[in-house]
Amino acid sequence: MINAYLDESGIHNGAEICVVAGYFGGPSQFKKLALAWRRVLAKHGVALNDFHTTDMAKTRRYQPMLLELTQTIGEYKISPISFGIVVADFNSYNERQRKFITGATLDEKTGKFLSTGCPNKPYFVPFQLCLKRVTAYAPIGGKANFFFGSDRPVAGYARSLFDQIKMQVRQGSWPGTTWKEKNRLGNSDFPLAKQTPELQAADLYCFLTYQHMLERHKAHDWDVRPSGLLANCLKNMRSAEDHAYQNKRCIDEMLEETRRISGFDWDAVSA
Repeated sequence: MINAYLDESGIHNGAEICVVAGYFGGPSQFKKLALAWRRVLAKHGVALNDFHTTDMAKTRRYQPMLLELTQTIGEYKISPISFGIVVADFNSYNERQRKFITGATLDEKTGKFLSTGCPNKPYFVPFQLCLKRVTAYAPIGGKANFFFGSDRPVAGYARSLFDQIKMQVRQGSWPGTTWKEKNRLGNSDFPLAKQTPELQAADLYCFLTYQHMLERHKAHDWDVRPSGLLANCLKNMRSAEDHAYQNKRCIDEMLEETRRISGFDWDAVSA
């Protein structure tokens, strides 16, 4: 059994980038991290309820604390996972394609959609990629449980998407996908981030990843290696493929893979 704690950034109107990021690992390691996280906050005079990465990252007085927190994360056997997407690239696809890549289910026989997906919410592309990668790390016969902040926008859709995937697993069918570890998807839970150090660690990592991706996107340079606080957060990265950004080329490959596997014709699909 493994657990994963995820957060999202760049979901506001006008955002150029959307990111979903967090950590996965064994429950005992997360318990140790939670205790250490509380100790660092207490050392710097910050209450658990008052931790907010977005505000603190802009203030010089909190930089030593943020440095110590990122170093603390690296002391435990939990691994980072993050995916981002360029919003303009997502919006360049038609509605039917956007439905599919945000989770809509297709009927294998008719080619019609059985669910709607979220064609206007690009962050559900990296959201699903995070689920896919984490479940691949769950042992055969094991499960990966996921935790999201109950006060975060992703929570509502996460509930419905989990129900949809569980139904597909029970039916033994999930057409047009390479996600073969869907049966390792465990349960989802939605604690308050202000009371959950593990989610606060995900929030910090997600914010730093979002800023890094924004900088790379604006510079049109995708080869800049993470440094500073973000490099600390990536200390226990299992694979470079666990920290990736999706652009138009990546989405094209995803859609082409679906066509190759299922024979699905995007031009003929019924909305």
